Amino acid sequence: MKSINTKTITKNTANMSFAVFISRILGLLRDMVMAKYIGTSFVSDAFNIAFIIPNLLRRLFGEGALSAAFVPIYNEFGIKRGKKYQIYFAINVLSILSFLLLVLTLLGVIFAPLIIKITYPGATTQVADLAIKLSRIMFPYLFFIGLSSTLIAILNSHNKFFVTGLSSALLNIGWIFFVLFGAIALKKEAYDLVFFAAYGVMLGGFLQTIINLPLLKKVGYQFKVILKLKSNSMLMLWKRFIPAMFGLGVREINLIIDGIIASFLPIGSITALGFANRLMQLPLGVFGIAVGTAVLPQYSRLFTEKNIPAISETLKYSIKMILLLLLPTSIIMILGSDFIVSMLLQRGLFDEVSVQMTSKALICYTIGLSFYGLNQVVTPLFYAAKDTKTPVIIATFMVVLNIILNLILMQFLQHAGLALSTSITAAVQFIILLIMVKKKRLLWTK
Repeated sequence: MKSINTKTITKNTANMSFAVFISRILGLLRDMVMAKYIGTSFVSDAFNIAFIIPNLLRRLFGEGALSAAFVPIYNEFGIKRGKKYQIYFAINVLSILSFLLLVLTLLGVIFAPLIIKITYPGATTQVADLAIKLSRIMFPYLFFIGLSSTLIAILNSHNKFFVTGLSSALLNIGWIFFVLFGAIALKKEAYDLVFFAAYGVMLGGFLQTIINLPLLKKVGYQFKVILKLKSNSMLMLWKRFIPAMFGLGVREINLIIDGIIASFLPIGSITALGFANRLMQLPLGVFGIAVGTAVLPQYSRLFTEKNIPAISETLKYSIKMILLLLLPTSIIMILGSDFIVSMLLQRGLFDEVSVQMTSKALICYTIGLSFYGLNQVVTPLFYAAKDTKTPVIIATFMVVLNIILNLILMQFLQHAGLALSTSITAAVQFIILLIMVKKKRLLWTK
C-alpha cells in the first residue's frame, strides 16, 4: 500500500491557499467599497437578498455538491478506464450541466418575484421590489459560475490549483470596478450603485469561466457537446449528486434560513450578517476550504485503490492543518472583532451602528470557524466511499437543529443569535460526522 503523500497535500494546499488569499483580499476590498458607498440600508439588504439565491445555487449545484460527486468518479475512471474515457465523461457532464444551468437561470429570471416572496417573507415592499430587479440582473451569474466550478474540479483533479483558486478573484475585480466607476466617475448614489454592483457580478462570473478554458485545453480537452443522459456513468453521478447537494450544502441552507428569519428583524440585519459572514469566510477560504479542496482528489484516488491506512493518515493530517491554522485565527477575530470591523468597513455610509451590528455577528460566526473547516474535510470522505445516505441524514437533523436554535437565540441576541446557531450547528455536525466515520469503519479498523 502507498503511504500518504503529505508533500503533495501541503503543496496543493499552499497553492490553493495563496490563490484564495488573493481572491479573499480582493473580496475584502469589495466589501469595503460596498460598505462605504451603500452601507447597511434597505438598498444593501435588497442587494444581499438578490445575490444570496444565485450564490446558494452556485454553492450547491456547482462547487460543493457536484464536485463532491464528480471528482471521485472522474478520478476512478482515470485510474480504471484511462484518460480518454475520463475526458469523455467530463465533457458529457459539462454539456448536460450547461443545459441545466441555463434552464435554472431562465426560471430564476422569470419567477424572481415568487422566489423573493418565498425566501424573504419579512422583507418590506421597498426592499422586495428592489431585490427582484437586482436578482433578474444577477441570476445569469449562476450559469457562468456553475460551469466554472466544474471546470475547476476537473483541473484540481489534475493537480492544478493556483489559477483555479485565483479565478474567483475575477468576480471581485468586476464587482469593484463597476461600483467605483459608478461612484467616482458618474457620481451615482447608493440606490443606483447597487445596479452597477449587480452588473459587476455578471462580468465577474463570465471572466471566472473563460480564464480556466486554456488550462483545460492543456490537459487534453476539446470543446464539443456530448448529451447522453442515461449512460451508466451519468446515472452513477446523479445518484451521488442529489444526496450530496443536501449533505454538503447544510451550511449554505442554514445561511438561507438565517436570512429568512433576519428579514423579520430591523433593517440592516441581513446586511450585517452578510458582511460578518464574508469576513469569517476570509480565513475559512484561505485555510479550511483550501485544505478540503486539496484532499478531495486524494480521497477519491485512495478509496479507488482501497488504501484505508493512507486515507486515515490523510484525514488526520488535514484535521491537524485546519486546527493549527484556524484556532488561533478564531481567537484573534473574536477578541478583535470591533477593531477589525471598524478598521476595514467604517467609512462613508457604514456608521457606528453598522459596526456594532456586524461585530456581534462576526463573533458568533467565528465561534464555529474551525468546525466549518473541519466539516469540509470529513464530509467528502462519505462520498468518496460511495456513502451518500449518511451525510443527508445528518444534514437533515442539522437544518432542523439550526431552525430551533435560531428561534430561541434570536430572542436574546437578535441577528447575532442567528449567527451563533449556525456555529453551534457546525460543531454538532462535526461531532456526529466523526462518530459515523468510526461507526462505519471508513478509516479505523479493529
